[in-house]
Amino acid sequence: FSSQALFSGNKIGIRALVIMKSRHGGVMERINCLQCVHYFNTWEKDRPRGCRKYNFKSMSMPSQLVRNESGMNCQSFEKKAHFKKKDMDLNDPNLW
Repeated sequence: FSSQALFSGNKIGIRALVIMKSRHGGVMERINCLQCVHYFNTWEKDRPRGCRKYNFKSMSMPSQLVRNESGMNCQSFEKKAHFKKKDMDLNDPNLW
């Protein structure tokens, strides 16, 4: 990764996947690292965000850095268990 990209500081949205247009006219999805199992916060002021899968720390979100460097979305995104949609049957008597 280039040092310029490591400290770009771009902000991304809160949702896990946001549909957006790519430069080439196709549709890309924006990934929210906060909902990924590989994301972690560091205590370093200059590099507060990290990715355990790719083993790096940066100022910007790791998914944004991966997209800037490779031109593709992060291929290692795995949603944390508590963000996965749970089907709940409200008619289940065990809930009441």
